[in-house]
Amino acid sequence: MTIAGRLDIDLTCRSGSSASARIASRRPHGVTRMFRGRRPAEVTSLVPLVFSVCGMAQGTAAATACERALGIATSSETRRIRDILMLAETAREHLLRVVMDWPRCMAMTTDPAMLGRVMGLDQRFRRALTSGGRVFEPGSMTTCDIAGVESAVDDLCDLLEAAVFGEPAETWLARSTLADLEGWAQAGMLPTQLLLQRTLRSDALQIGSVSIDAVPDINDAELTDMLFGEGAERFIALPTWEGRPRETTALSRQVRHPLIQALGDGRGHGIGARLVARLVELAGLPDRMTALIEAGSEGDDAVGACRAGIGIARSEAARGRLIHGIEIQHGVVERYLIVAPTEWNFHPEGAAARALALIAGSGRSDARGLADLMITAFDPCVEYSLAVH
Repeated sequence: MTIAGRLDIDLTCRSGSSASARIASRRPHGVTRMFRGRRPAEVTSLVPLVFSVCGMAQGTAAATACERALGIATSSETRRIRDILMLAETAREHLLRVVMDWPRCMAMTTDPAMLGRVMGLDQRFRRALTSGGRVFEPGSMTTCDIAGVESAVDDLCDLLEAAVFGEPAETWLARSTLADLEGWAQAGMLPTQLLLQRTLRSDALQIGSVSIDAVPDINDAELTDMLFGEGAERFIALPTWEGRPRETTALSRQVRHPLIQALGDGRGHGIGARLVARLVELAGLPDRMTALIEAGSEGDDAVGACRAGIGIARSEAARGRLIHGIEIQHGVVERYLIVAPTEWNFHPEGAAARALALIAGSGRSDARGLADLMITAFDPCVEYSLAVH
């Protein structure tokens, strides 16, 4: 069971400021009303199924929000399992973009064997991490097959070397300059390298360059006011903070990495930085997983309702930060609200719209292909249509 929706994106290609990019969302924002009147444990079991594209991040946010609303402590082991599940899901989603979408943008076919490896590894992570109980049940005391998790991390390293980098991920991650990136791209024939070669060759690295205005760390009290106040419907559908649409992407998370810094052009970061940010994040995932295996959860372990019966939670999904808010009264869910990263990133006046408008005004003959690649780099969690005039 999934709830989808779509984005309709319309580009008008003209010279300069008369170019435009219009984004219309057909996302069904009232879906969470289906949770009203249900018990928290039932809701947390449904959320990963209903919102299955990033089901582990959704399930983690749902469980954490319920636990905070109910004042239930979460065991460190359960937090650790949830955190690794989210990282494994991020690995899968980033790998799917690299294995499926990047070849498509070059009119190449997907390698079915590599796709099978990605999905098979995801299932191995899932089995090892959920073998000890109901991970998303509020207050659950779960365990996992730690040896199975370690084996899956080893195989993730092998897959990253084979499908993405052509060398160990930690070796690639040490690259810090544009010359380093160019040298790596020219040295092989993996889809990642071919796409960067094409981007460099066509002088498109900085196309669509906009400044990064990241979603800040908004505290629970402020989020409670936004999610449960009079302007809640607008905030969920068209979120802004301090009067501005913000960005929550792999790029906004990885912007301080030296390679991403090197790809800035003084105005912001273009399509090249957005592509490379996904690679930077992918390369760092095995070490983050290993750190969790060895040292425990890296998440916020605060417990407690911001207001009576209200819980707020955040989780970092592959596409950006998820925000969940729940109100529980008399043991059942009264209200459930979600702000997804796609709403921030594809706001009609947000980062994707601004980047696409610059592509539309670039005068380039390959504007359609660049727009498609830019949308793929932002990675909406729903299907989209692209019309170029």
